Amino acid sequence: MGPLADRVFEPAMMPGGSLAVTFGGLIGTGSGAGMSLMFVIAGALGVLIGLGGYAFRVARNVEDILPDHKAEVAVSAES
Repeated sequence: MGPLADRVFEPAMMPGGSLAVTFGGLIGTGSGAGMSLMFVIAGALGVLIGLGGYAFRVARNVEDILPDHKAEVAVSAES
């Protein structure tokens, strides 16, 4: 992730960079803005993946589909 931040996102988020116009109003421009953009993108992807789980009935109803696990406690004989 470091090379991606250093070579792609940081230069693109400097004033006048290719992504500064699009995302500059959201997170600002300058030093550290490229890494901030990476965090925003990672967070948005995490939210999309989490919400995407509701699109699949099996994942949505996993609590009802899988039987409960009954743990048996092993009792050791101590002398």
